[in-house]
Amino acid sequence: MINNIGIVFIVLAILPIIISIFDEQRSFFNIKSVIKEHLKMFENCKSQYLVFYGSPLILSIGLAIIYDAQDDFYNNLSVIISIILSMLFAVLAILTSFDYSDQSNNNENDTSNSSNMIKVVNETTNSIIFETIVCVFLLIYGMVVVIVRGVMPLNPIVNKVLTGISCFLFTVLLLDLLVVIKRMGKIIKIKMNERNLG
Repeated sequence: MINNIGIVFIVLAILPIIISIFDEQRSFFNIKSVIKEHLKMFENCKSQYLVFYGSPLILSIGLAIIYDAQDDFYNNLSVIISIILSMLFAVLAILTSFDYSDQSNNNENDTSNSSNMIKVVNETTNSIIFETIVCVFLLIYGMVVVIVRGVMPLNPIVNKVLTGISCFLFTVLLLDLLVVIKRMGKIIKIKMNERNLG
């Protein structure tokens, strides 16, 4: 009986998060707009959707079939995610430390590196915010799964579904992290060239 009450409270806590995903009017906690902005990055190359989301889905299904995640898996995952979160915040701090006033004044020349800087910075920032949301969701998700598994047995199929979700989100997180690193390298390279020219 007590366990059932706990499950009800967990569901009640998750509902506002689910509602926020579909409600674009919420300025403080609007997950849907963050996801839409992030996905716009692949509009000019739709095949990348398969690489960044199709392949992780297939991989997670395969992993879920051959592996049942235990508490150690989620504990290790939370440690890795905490490290990734720290790295994302450090990258965001580096982005905000740059001066972009010159790029804003050079938007008339669309062929120059400077004209693309603002777009790259915006896409990188959106990716970092998206990655941060995935990290936070995985931390909460792992905590809930570990606690629920500790108080009640889970059906093997349910456990495999939970494993698949974890593997999918973590794989997406790692692949998108490569995008952030690549774009940060491009931004730093442009800023270094500007300093050399200056």
